[in-house]
Amino acid sequence: MTVGSNGLPTPVLESYGLLTVVRDDLLPGGTKRRGLPALLEFGREYVYAGPVFGYAQLALAYASKDAGSIATIFVAKRKIMHPRTLEAKSAGAKIVQVPHGYLSNVQSKARGYCESTGAVQLPFG
Repeated sequence: MTVGSNGLPTPVLESYGLLTVVRDDLLPGGTKRRGLPALLEFGREYVYAGPVFGYAQLALAYASKDAGSIATIFVAKRKIMHPRTLEAKSAGAKIVQVPHGYLSNVQSKARGYCESTGAVQLPFG
């Protein structure tokens, strides 16, 4: 495995005829993890509000760990945490589960949290 200047493994490239596929799905947090550290400040808290099944929560959790920042993830409350949310938690993210977690409510709670704490809310998507 080759490591790039950012400390992450270099992407795996696979060729299929005329197509070349970048296998960033092999990197926990994927392509977003590669780009996020350049936007994150050491020690600063970043918040993401999204669906429990999304991968952005993983990208933020891993990128924050890489950059020395703090990740807080807002998701809908479930009886059993979704595996991706559990992975984000084990990567160091603080998880906030929102009861009655329609996405609009989850995002509203995250906005309120950011207003009261000074954390930076990252856009959805």
